[in-house]
Order: sequence, then C-alpha cells, then structure tokens
Amino acid sequence: MSEIAILGLGLIGGSLGKRLSVTHTVVGYDHDPDTASKAVATGVCSRVEATAARAAAVADVVVVAVPVDAMPKLFAEIAPHVRSGVTVTDVGSTKAAVVASGLARFGDRFVGGHPMAGSERHGVDAADDELFEDAWWILTPTQDTASGAYQQVAALAAECGARPIALAPEVHDSLIARLSHVPQLAASAVVEMAASDVDNEPLLGLAANGFRDVTRIAASDPSMWVAIVRSNREAILEALGELEGILEALRTTIEAQDWKALHSVLHRARAARLELFAKPVYTGEPVGISLLIPDRPGVLAEVTTAAGELGANIEDLRILHSTEGGRGRLELVVAGRAAATELVATLTDLGYHVDVGVPG
Repeated sequence: MSEIAILGLGLIGGSLGKRLSVTHTVVGYDHDPDTASKAVATGVCSRVEATAARAAAVADVVVVAVPVDAMPKLFAEIAPHVRSGVTVTDVGSTKAAVVASGLARFGDRFVGGHPMAGSERHGVDAADDELFEDAWWILTPTQDTASGAYQQVAALAAECGARPIALAPEVHDSLIARLSHVPQLAASAVVEMAASDVDNEPLLGLAANGFRDVTRIAASDPSMWVAIVRSNREAILEALGELEGILEALRTTIEAQDWKALHSVLHRARAARLELFAKPVYTGEPVGISLLIPDRPGVLAEVTTAAGELGANIEDLRILHSTEGGRGRLELVVAGRAAATELVATLTDLGYHVDVGVPG
C-alpha cells in the first residue's frame, strides 16, 4: 500500500480518491475547507492536509487535480517539498503547457495525464468511484520522461479501471480540441441560440431528447472551461475554424436547396458516427514486445506515441539499461494480438529491431 496525495478534490480528484482509497492511503488537499471536510466524511481520502506542500511531502505519488490554469503555480509551491524519486502526474484536459511546466519543476518524474471521463456535475459531492471504468486515460510522455514514472502512472490508471494510452502532448491537445473542447463550446452556443428566443423561452422545457443530448455538457462548470480554453487556445481556434467552414458549407447547400448534397453530407456523418463507435477495442491476451533502443532522448516518447496513435494499450513497460554499447532494451506488454502486430510493424518501420514473445 502506497501513500497518494491528491491535490484538488473536485469531481476528478474526488473520484480518483474514492477509487484508490480502497487499496492506498490517500492524503487530500483542497483550498476550500468545506470540500476538504466533505472529502474525508465521504471516504474520498483518509485525511486532508492544510497545505498542498504538506500533502505532497509525504506522498509516494502526487496527483495534481486543480484547474489547468492553476497548475504552474501549484507545481512551484510543492516542488521543494516533493521527495526525490516521487512521481508527479496531473489530470488536466490540456497538456502541452502543463507538461512543460511539470517537467521544469519535477524533471523526468513528471508524467502528464488526462482521464477521458467526466460529468456535467462538478465538485466533491459528484465524486464517483466508477467514473473511470473502461475510459481512456491519455498519458503524454516526452523524451525526458522516466520509464519507471510512466509505468507507475499507467498502473494507477489501470487500477482505476481505465485504459492507459500514450500520445505526444501536442497531438493530445489538437485531438481533444476536436473531441471535447469545441463540442463543449458548440453545446453552449446551441443553448444560447435556443434561449435567445425570449418569446418562446417558457417552451424550452418541452425540448426533445435530441436537444437535451446535444446540450447536456453546456451545464458544466464555466470557470473550469474558461481555464481549459485559455490553455488550449490555438488548437481550439484551429478546430473552430474548421467547424465554421463546415457550417458555412451547410448554409450554402440549404440556401441552394441542394437536397441531394445535403443528404450526402448527413449520410457521411451518419456513417462516420456509426463506424467510430463500432471500432473494436484493442483488448485481449497480453503480448510481450522487446526492442533494442539507442541511448538518445526521445525514444520512450516515440514508442509510446506510436502505440497511442494505433490505439494499442500498453499494460506494462520497463527499460533494461545496458552497461555498454550505448543501448538498452525496452520491454512492453500490449493488450491484444492484433494491436501488438500493428505496433510491431510500425516500430519496425521506424527502424527498431523488435522481438515478440510471452511477457515475463
């Protein structure tokens, strides 16, 4: 049993604490004393500390679960108190700036993370120990990430019921802008459009399920979303530009009464939506992959990002360092034979010599 510090006890931090407190000692911190008290009373954590630094000082793993715009300041506050060799991770939904700040403060023991789970509800009262069940938990290693730290955070994610997967920080931010951030803004815009019709505002309660489904996330915490958008501004602007182009094309199609073209657009979207959620999940038997790696920066990030882009779930990872020759051996355990085969082919194309066997 290890001691885990969770700094920030809202929905994500609280849910994480509630899940991990079964097998670990969870020490919490939140700037709101009422939230901290509720966290102890509801079993989110074993105890709380008065400061983030005091919570981090006793931990074997530190999880930072505050809004993304507050992370750099909190990193600076706790850095002098985190013991040598302790892994630090975060759960923010933007990564490039957070990872740069985390690496600057904690070096190779920092691992960026983003559990792809959430709710329109927020706060410790909404904490749910099953929130991460079967969800993707994106990890964002860089050339400076220690393999042991990556492995520790991946194991923590798996312990919460999630499926860890690796992406480069910049790839993550571009992808999540399209999958999460722009949909959030679009949902808010649709609600504003509907609510602006003041004459019919009393009738909004009659909204059909489609409207409710599309706009559900507009009920999320606005302060949190301002911080997220600010931290991922460029990627979001790029994605908004693409969405604007698509909407303008739809407008032109409807103005022209080109119903055949409209049918084609809707058909493509329908097919893409069905295919997207019909794709198989890469799970199954564990397959061991071993490859010789040169002693140079970026190898871990290159390999884990390649796996992430394929959707291959790395369940275990370790590096065996060589005493000579400037090389080492990277050993992975990948879930599913099909995913492992794809990853081997990709790594071979990247110039690695890869062996496949039974994980030890």
